[in-house]
Amino acid sequence: MNKLKIIPYIFIILFIILISLSGCIDSTTDKKNINTGEDFSFLGLDGFEKNLSDYRGQIVILDMWATWCSPCGYQMLELEKVNNYYDAEIIEIISIDIDQRETIAMVQEYIDEFQNNGINLKWTFGMDVEQIWEKYKISGGIPTLYIFDENGNIQYSHEGVSVFSEIPSGWPKNTITLKEKIDELIS
Repeated sequence: MNKLKIIPYIFIILFIILISLSGCIDSTTDKKNINTGEDFSFLGLDGFEKNLSDYRGQIVILDMWATWCSPCGYQMLELEKVNNYYDAEIIEIISIDIDQRETIAMVQEYIDEFQNNGINLKWTFGMDVEQIWEKYKISGGIPTLYIFDENGNIQYSHEGVSVFSEIPSGWPKNTITLKEKIDELIS
């Protein structure tokens, strides 16, 4: 096989290895051991303050990430599946950049890069201005996800990449999927 044809496969394999071994710790936390779903504020990309309580009546997925985090990019692909599958009246995704060094322009550039590749990240993005990360981090790895019910109560948390519905080859068969947790809350 031509060496040039092998290069894309090598990148794919390296990307998969990077996702599984990167600084994220794969752990699920029992909701009894985490903070309650207190209201919090964040700065939207439009420059206006928004609150968790603005989304009462919807299931909210809080995604904490940063632009430099490779596994966070994979998480965005899984969140796009959530966004495409569920009605926006039912689910709201809030992706909060937790790196205080990053700017709204950097986050918008990140979103635009996905858009340029045909991937629409059409949900709420914002910046952590009220120490959301300090309140909700599990052990310090990103991406970190929380799922809040319609009343703002935490129902699930996970540190590391969470998959929508299909468990990748090589992952534990008992991996909890986002679809599984969301469907529990909807029914």
